[in-house]
Amino acid sequence: MTRKPFVLGLVLMTSFVFVSGCSFNLSKLSSIIPSREKPEAVSDKVYQNKSEAKAPAKSREVLQKELNSEINRVVDRITDGKWNEAIASGELAYEKIQKTKLDSVSSAVYDAYGYDAAKEKLYEVLSAAYDFKYHLEGLNTTEKERYVRTAKAHFDIDPSDPFKKLALAKAQTDTGDMNQSLRLLGELYNSQFKDKDITESYAWALYLSGKKDEAYNIYRAFYPQSETLIQLFHSAQVIEEKDKALGLNLYNGVTGAANNLMVKDPNINNMSAQTYIDLVRTESRNASERLLAGGFKINSQYNLQKVDPIVKSIVKLSGE
Repeated sequence: MTRKPFVLGLVLMTSFVFVSGCSFNLSKLSSIIPSREKPEAVSDKVYQNKSEAKAPAKSREVLQKELNSEINRVVDRITDGKWNEAIASGELAYEKIQKTKLDSVSSAVYDAYGYDAAKEKLYEVLSAAYDFKYHLEGLNTTEKERYVRTAKAHFDIDPSDPFKKLALAKAQTDTGDMNQSLRLLGELYNSQFKDKDITESYAWALYLSGKKDEAYNIYRAFYPQSETLIQLFHSAQVIEEKDKALGLNLYNGVTGAANNLMVKDPNINNMSAQTYIDLVRTESRNASERLLAGGFKINSQYNLQKVDPIVKSIVKLSGE
């Protein structure tokens, strides 16, 4: 059969179908009409935005440098007296750490590139920012949780480190978790690592948990050994309840120590520390004035000269 009669017959048959109104399965034409190959589908990958391609993983050296820059930013905000901004910067860095998945480095606590050590530094400065805000402004529920979470992350680096355990216990004391705080502090207090910071922290936790007699007995023997402003201030607060005269002298000692600490070089350039020192100094002055509201030697048995030399002997705070 020649091509011309075949085409003519096909046209006549198709015309007949449409004129007669009968249904016709057009798909059957595919067996008659020569088929064309469909164009090959273009893979979506061809059009993928190059910017969406997975970026190469950063090395530990690069991550360490980035994290150190973020740590410096937190420290700068603290020294500027902007503890809220310090917390915000620290939280961004903390979140970044959680999203960064790295293979462990042998069994060492720290890797050779310093990234794990940098994480510890971040936990420390972020905890310091939360500590300042707790004392100067107060923490909401979320901030309390993050404060303890940060201290716990710091502790988990090396649970055998008494400094990390003490830092976690202090955060728990500040946020009201007295059961956990006393458990950790009790372990430290009854260990070979017991020192002045541990002793005072344990006594303060006892006082806040309502065990005032135990706390008083510790502070009564401890206060001449005070090495920090807060240790002396806490001593005054606890002792005042049972010994007004000694409490009054200790408040005066706190005021004098605060005056000296305000002009110490490390504190002059740290506005958060300056604010904290001034807060303690103001509260001590207010307490002293309260105790003397009835007048001195009018209707009281206060003997300031009896213990004043003891307070002045705390040379590390008084500067004498």
